Order: sequence, then C-alpha cells, then structure tokens
Amino acid sequence: MSLSSILFQCMLGYILVSTVIRWTKFRRALVQINNYPGERVVFGFASLLGNILPYIPYISPGSGHSWRTKYQVFDRLGTDIYGGASVFPPMSYFVASDPAAVKHVSYSRNGFVKNTESYKILMGFGSNLLVVEGAEWKRQRRIAAPAFSDKNNRLVWDTAKEFVQQMINTWKPNERTITADVGEEVSLPLSLCVIAKAGFGQDVSWGSDPIPTGHKLSFKDALSTASKTMHFPLMIPNWAWGLRRKWSDAKQAHDELRSYLKEMISTRRTLKEQQIREIINSRYDLFSQLISARDEDDMLTEDELVGNVFIFMIAGHETTAHTLAIILSMLALYPEVQAKLAQQVQQLEREHGNLTYSHIQLLTYAMAVVYETLRLFPMVAFMPKKSAADTKLTVGFPPNTQTIQVPASTQIFVYSTGLHYHPGYWENPEEFDPERFMDPHWNRDAFIAFSLGPRACIGRRFAETSLVAELVTLISKYSVAVDNTRFKHIEGESIVERRSRLIRPEIRLTLSPAAIPLMFSPRV
Repeated sequence: MSLSSILFQCMLGYILVSTVIRWTKFRRALVQINNYPGERVVFGFASLLGNILPYIPYISPGSGHSWRTKYQVFDRLGTDIYGGASVFPPMSYFVASDPAAVKHVSYSRNGFVKNTESYKILMGFGSNLLVVEGAEWKRQRRIAAPAFSDKNNRLVWDTAKEFVQQMINTWKPNERTITADVGEEVSLPLSLCVIAKAGFGQDVSWGSDPIPTGHKLSFKDALSTASKTMHFPLMIPNWAWGLRRKWSDAKQAHDELRSYLKEMISTRRTLKEQQIREIINSRYDLFSQLISARDEDDMLTEDELVGNVFIFMIAGHETTAHTLAIILSMLALYPEVQAKLAQQVQQLEREHGNLTYSHIQLLTYAMAVVYETLRLFPMVAFMPKKSAADTKLTVGFPPNTQTIQVPASTQIFVYSTGLHYHPGYWENPEEFDPERFMDPHWNRDAFIAFSLGPRACIGRRFAETSLVAELVTLISKYSVAVDNTRFKHIEGESIVERRSRLIRPEIRLTLSPAAIPLMFSPRV
C-alpha cells in the first residue's frame, strides 16, 4: 500500500470519527432541550461561518440574523418560543419572543440567571455589573444605583441642552446645515460631551479640547476612540498592537482613558473627608458619586469602579448616540411625526418658557418618539439567559398557557426584535407610530428595549433624559430632512423600504446605523 493511500485512509478515518463525535454531541444538545421543535443548522450563530454565510436553511442562520429575521422565524414556525440547535458549535437553546416567557425569565432570580459567559468580552475592563451574577451582582448594584439619581438626571438634562446649543452656535445662522453622516457629525459628539460632563464630571466643550500635561490625548478624544474600539483590547494580543496604526491608536486611547480615571481616583484619595462631602453635595456626575460610594464601608474596589465606569460610559455613549441618529432619521422620513413633536415642544415653551428637567413628564410625545424608535430599532437584539437548575418556563398568559421543561444550564435567548415586531402585541408592527406609546395602557410587557426585571438597564433614566433633552432642544429650533442629493429617491419604493435603505443598521456590539445624510433648516 502506497504512502498516499495510507494518508488518505487516515484522513478518511479522522473525518469519519470526527463526524461521529460531532453528531453525538449534536444529539446530546437536542436532548438538552427535549428535541423541542424549532431550527436546526450546521453552523450556528456562535460560529464564525454562521455569521459570515448568508441565510441557508439547515446550514446557516445568516449574518445579522437577530436583527434581520425579527418575528419572521417565529411566524414561520407558528410559535413564540422555539428550540434551536447547531452542529458547529454543538449547542442547543431556546429562543423566546413571548412576553409571558420573557417576563418569567427576566424576573426569576432562582430559575433563570444572566448568561455571563456571553459577556466575557466585557470583563477586560474590570469587574462590572454586566459580567457578575448572584450575591456579587446584588452588592455592586446596591452600591452603584444611588449614583443614578434625580440630581444626576437634572445635570444630564442641562448638559444635553448646553451642548446642543454649543453645536448650533457653530452652524451658520439662517442657513441649512448639511451633514454627510448625522452620527459622526451630530449624535456621537453630542453624546460624547454629555457623557464626559454628566458621567465623568469633566469640563469639556464642543470641538477640540486642550491636552493636559502628562497626556497624549485630551479626555474627550480618549473617550471617543475608546468607545469606538472597546472590543479591541479583548481581541488583539499585546504583541500585535503595533502592527496597524488603528490598533496602536486604540491602545493609546484605552491606556489614556484608564490613566485619566486612575488620576481622578487618586486625586479624590488625597482629599479630606469634609472636602469629599462638599464634592458629593455639589457635583452630581456619576463618577463623583461612584467614588463616594467606594469610600463608604461597603465599597467598590478600584477595579470595580473603573470597570463599571467603563461599561456605563462607553456602552452608554454608543447606544444613546446611535439611537439619536436613528430618531433624527425617522423624523426626517416621517414629517407628520416631526411636525407634531415640534408643535408640542413649542406649545410647552410658550407656556413654561425654558424647558427644564422638571418638564420632562409633560414631553409625552417626545418620549413616545424615543420609545417607538427603540421598539423598531432596539440597540440590543437579544439577551442571553440560562437556567440555574432544572426548572419550568411558562409561555403565554392565562388561560392560554403552556409549560416547557427546561433542564439546568440550558441557554435561553430573549429576542427583543421578535417581541417588538410581534403582530399580536403591536398592530402593524413595521409602521413607525409613536401614538402607540401615548396610550397610558400600552403593553409594557412587550417592550424590552431596556430589558426587564432586576437586571434591567441601570442607566435607563440617564439615556431617556439625554435623548429627550437633545431632541426637543434641536427640534424646537430646526427641522430635519433627508439630504436627497446624497440619498436618491427611488420611484415606487415603500416607506419601510426607504427607511431600511437609509438607516442600514448592522449588529456590532450594539445596533449601529450606516452613514445617514441629513440636513437641518432653521424654523421660521
């Protein structure tokens, strides 16, 4: 027998044995979910090929599947919860878009927990609320929660309005301002300034800031680059940073931001107790409040403080900025919604003068616009959970309920896109209709843009306040429209098709829109 024949037989044997082992693991994965009906694919969404290949039945879910499919898979399968399994990697899971099941999973602290394995990428910044569970999560949450106070919200409101006005002051008066990318030119720098001041307590301004002695970047530039490359330090080995300019710039930004944070912590350490109390009672930015929490008897360690600040601020910067960019795009596409929003804002300004944080409860339509945008474009398409022990999952509300047996350590993915586009809970779900949220009885169980239960977004009010303040300040003075010189009209295109073509969202760490060309015209 020739050497080539022996090698061929060895390779064939290896392939056969590997296939049998892989198939056995796949069958075990199916047993884990009791072979619950649903989707079976060769390459799952946790594999590289599953995210590169297009959608191919039984082969790949396709890139961006969690955003692209919305409620379609549930509709095709005729169920609001289905079982999924893949060969590569060998895994199984449940996928839920049923509000009763989502509520059960979100509020159960013993039966279902956060699948922190899925958040390991965020552990590199330090221990934080997103990556811990159980008693440690309760401890960090208890210490951090008071920082997100009404006093901080007032600071967020004032800061957001201040920077919108600073931005407008750079525009030519009585002329249109055209942006090639509303995200890069409006929403990202606005969000960055708000985060820097109301989050970190830094005295920044619109435009460039000076670089302090001992640093290579300004605080704002370091924060901006670090937020855009937050995953780089967790994916690029130390020896590779110098291979590309973009990587070395990212490394510098992360190092600089960490250096700024440690300096701020060190400065506070040298203060006397009376000085610390004066800061706590006069400065309501999150960082100052979190440092004071660290100095209590039950405190955050320096690693936890830095880790939580990184997550609150960097993740918050991206999500609020992308949301604002999409909101402005939707207002440009739906002028009747924009007109109603401007009318409410201007009416309130006539009645109350300068709108402050105390008026936010009156800005009902502005909040409805924010919520409806987040319903259609949730920043996080799915949330991973897992069963802590053998348990049961309730699907549907009485009297139409069913119970599913869920073995311990089974993964469950809560699909916000599936629930937000569920026609049983949202009439004409593809339509942009903020009026849904003007009804005081709107279905809160079917809206999970900020998650639900004890692990819901701790920065929800921070985000809502900054978005509403930025929105009303801008829309009261300017109308927004699509720049049709850069975005051409297509005859016969539906509004939903036009919307998809304009925004072109992609799943990265969060939902991210493409470059959106808009123009702002002063209101007469």
